[in-house]
Amino acid sequence: MKILKALVFLCTLALFAAPATALPITITPEGSSYTGDETGMPKIYAEIAAQGVTLSGLLYMSNVDGGEEGALAGSYQTTYSNTPSDPSDARITYAGGAYIGGEDVWLLVKDGNQKPAWYLFDLDKLGWDGREDLILECFWPKKGAISNVSLYGTPVPEPATMLLLGFGLVGLGVFGRKRFF
Repeated sequence: MKILKALVFLCTLALFAAPATALPITITPEGSSYTGDETGMPKIYAEIAAQGVTLSGLLYMSNVDGGEEGALAGSYQTTYSNTPSDPSDARITYAGGAYIGGEDVWLLVKDGNQKPAWYLFDLDKLGWDGREDLILECFWPKKGAISNVSLYGTPVPEPATMLLLGFGLVGLGVFGRKRFF
């Protein structure tokens, strides 16, 4: 019983622990891992694959016109700046919930009307943990604009979800033990 109380206390403590905040990561076109001139997404994916990069599932995409999609569309928010319809800067902010983590985490910044038409960034190499802000600066200044940004990777459940799973497993263990005796 003491172990169960200690486990409940530790889980409660973990629930209320404040997440560590880190400095934002600034990304400029010069820091890209790959670039390309294709404009359609199937052709972009083929060009990226030809470079030897495999993108895992699309988890978040934000379009300048305001549309967001992907499994983690509620977890991130993108704010475009300079001009509403022709931005060369953007900020991707973690809003809460599940986030992107693990290995093979990528950011794709696309215009489509300029050369290069897109930039691909390896966020693992930049040390991004999925919760720091990504600040995008100086993309196609005075000659183009960011049309959309996309994040690829593996979703990581929020801590509260893991806490609920832990409580459920503890409850099943206690129930099973009482039934056994």
